[in-house]
Amino acid sequence: MTRDHVTRREYDEWMNEAASLALALRYPVTPDMVNDSAGIIFGDDQYEAFERGLWSRDPYEAMVIFESLNEAAVDGLPVGGAAHAEYGGLCDKLMIVHPGKFCPPHFHQRKTESYEVVMGEMEVFYSPTPVTVGDEDVLEFRPMPAGDVWPEGVALPSGREDSYAELTSYVRLRAGDPKFVMHRKHLHAFRCPADSRVPLVVREVSTFSHEPTEHAHDKPAPLPSWAGLHDNAFVAPAANSGRLATVIR
Repeated sequence: MTRDHVTRREYDEWMNEAASLALALRYPVTPDMVNDSAGIIFGDDQYEAFERGLWSRDPYEAMVIFESLNEAAVDGLPVGGAAHAEYGGLCDKLMIVHPGKFCPPHFHQRKTESYEVVMGEMEVFYSPTPVTVGDEDVLEFRPMPAGDVWPEGVALPSGREDSYAELTSYVRLRAGDPKFVMHRKHLHAFRCPADSRVPLVVREVSTFSHEPTEHAHDKPAPLPSWAGLHDNAFVAPAANSGRLATVIR
């Protein structure tokens, strides 16, 4: 029988391990950040990751995000800039991924982000060609570079292989490397190498993250036009639905 949930004990152990690691690395995790939304399992078929445990090194789409800052940064903005304010702002988060596990292929229409590896190594898979969103011309200053070809032997999550097909470029980042920038509208995914002895811990600094929880009905939107915005577009439909809720029993 396919696993369709994570147990409360499994989830809490996952979060406690991740929070302890983040605090040891001096990231400002507060108690309210350790909650039932921090651990993300990207779809019902990904709960099987907990059958053998997150240290099994099997390929599944699951990760932890501790977000310490998500600031719309609209105060003081000239009124004339409000129409494009959704492309700015500030976000700072720490992401933790176990060996062999992935953040699945997706893109952001609005958000540009940068990666700084704090511990372990990060394999980034991406498309150097932006996704066409609408038909208007977009600015280009420093386009995404073409990366290396994928190394052999990258094990992809079962049933999700096709969602990685357009991610033709590859880069492997290590602690101490320069920050790697991922522009908005570019498909990307990443994982912790399956042979890593430690989880990947990566700090993402980006523009404002338009998550559904940020614009929920009980939260005021910084600008009326932001209500209902969801800026995470995953290639696999199951990953889109899985991002919004984690089933804990």
